[in-house]
Amino acid sequence: MAAKRGITLYHSPASRAFVAYWMLEELGVPFDVRTVDIRKGEQKAPWYLKLNPAGKVPTLTDGEAVVSENPAIAIYLADRYSYGGLAPRIEDPKRGAYLKWMVFASAVVDPVASLHASDIDLPGYSHSFGTFDDMVQVLIGALDGREHLLGEAFSAADVVLGGAVSFLMFRKVLPEHPALVDYNHRLTARDAYQRAADATWPPDLFQRG
Repeated sequence: MAAKRGITLYHSPASRAFVAYWMLEELGVPFDVRTVDIRKGEQKAPWYLKLNPAGKVPTLTDGEAVVSENPAIAIYLADRYSYGGLAPRIEDPKRGAYLKWMVFASAVVDPVASLHASDIDLPGYSHSFGTFDDMVQVLIGALDGREHLLGEAFSAADVVLGGAVSFLMFRKVLPEHPALVDYNHRLTARDAYQRAADATWPPDLFQRG
């Protein structure tokens, strides 16, 4: 039996799946999109749970490969389609920082910012992701005086962590520190970011409630 070919992204409008969509736009590879509307509970449909038992978006299939979680999707895509470009090579000293920021986005930024937005600030010594203020200072320290996370070169880490920063700036969860504001402006000005935003953030979504 011949292997399946082609990339399909399973996403829901105005969700964290934007990051995977943006990543695909940066790569410029052809892909299909299948909408899984989380507002209608479609992520819990039996057919989708076979792809992603966690019942979350995004999920990406590439031939027989099935990948979920934004950092994993970005690492997979960058290594396969832009190795040495959006993904530093294994021998590149920047590979370590690149992987760190990929993990930091989902292991630290997302949970601690989500809790903070709900007026829950836990003591850092008892939780692996630390405090909200610590997270903010790490971001500012990484971006102050730099174009991107790894320096001048844009990488897939900027898609994953930058996508989180952009969303949190939009939601006014992060402070408007110049380093964060300028970084967000650089990201949102990218053509690939704009294409992904136009495709995944319907202008009437919030008007519908």
